[in-house]
Amino acid sequence: MISVRRWAATLIPFVYLVYLPVQSVLLPGFSSRTSEILALLIYFLVGIPTLLLFRGIRIPIWLAAINLIAAVLIPWLIINQRVAVGNTDIGAWEVMGITVVMTATAVRQHPWFAVLGLVSLIAQEVYSYGALSFLTHGLAGATVFVMAGLGVSRGIRTANTASDKFREQEAASLAGIAALEATETARTERLQQILSSAVPMLNEIAKSAEPLNSETKEQTKLLELSLRDEIRGRGLLTPELRTEVERLRRLGCEVAVLDEGGLDDISKAELDSVLSKAISELKIVTTGRVTIRSPKAESFKLTVVATIPGVAKPVVNIKL
Repeated sequence: MISVRRWAATLIPFVYLVYLPVQSVLLPGFSSRTSEILALLIYFLVGIPTLLLFRGIRIPIWLAAINLIAAVLIPWLIINQRVAVGNTDIGAWEVMGITVVMTATAVRQHPWFAVLGLVSLIAQEVYSYGALSFLTHGLAGATVFVMAGLGVSRGIRTANTASDKFREQEAASLAGIAALEATETARTERLQQILSSAVPMLNEIAKSAEPLNSETKEQTKLLELSLRDEIRGRGLLTPELRTEVERLRRLGCEVAVLDEGGLDDISKAELDSVLSKAISELKIVTTGRVTIRSPKAESFKLTVVATIPGVAKPVVNIKL
């Protein structure tokens, strides 16, 4: 991305803004031309802040409105001054001066105020000096300048929109990566916990010369199932779901947790919400077989089915 400092971008327009009235000011009798002096004061009061003040590209709407009022007042004052002194050469800065202010207003994200200001300028000049003034008074050039400002304004809006969208996507991507890393860290810690209990138990079994008692067999079975869950259940295995699965197994239920990728693209908050509903439904289950599955490429994220042998209708059968 090419970055241009604001002072560099406004330096040439500002010099042009200040330079425009010089020729008219040097004409004889300037101090007596009160209407032109008032027009110049208005011109600088709106032009300088429009070009130099306010952070960011957008100026406040109240300044844009004042710029529009200035675009109406300045031609009126200059035209009246010309009539009063009988000299059409004075105030030659008026057309391009207003053009600079209106172009800056457009670039600084108030295009409609710029268009209305340009229309007012053209209307007053044409009304006072005829249709030919569109060519002889620089109105054609003024129109081109303001149209260019409108094009720049639109380009800036498009670029800002694309930039905002990119930042949103980047933030979502970073959040997803962070969540994935957090999940992987939690799974790694969980596996380490299981393995830390599995290794001593396996060593104990290897050293034992006696048949395993019922309690050790049960612990071994639960340990095997936990390891299987970590392999097949992946992202589904939140602490809350692990607790519920452990409860069901201690009651004698057969539980299968299958993560097939259906929940890969949702946030942690959404995952917790879906699993919370599933766990709530499973509270009524005390026997039978339970399957918790997140299928890929389905309209739903999770299926929970609990059945009892010999009973046709499932105790729980939900899709979330």
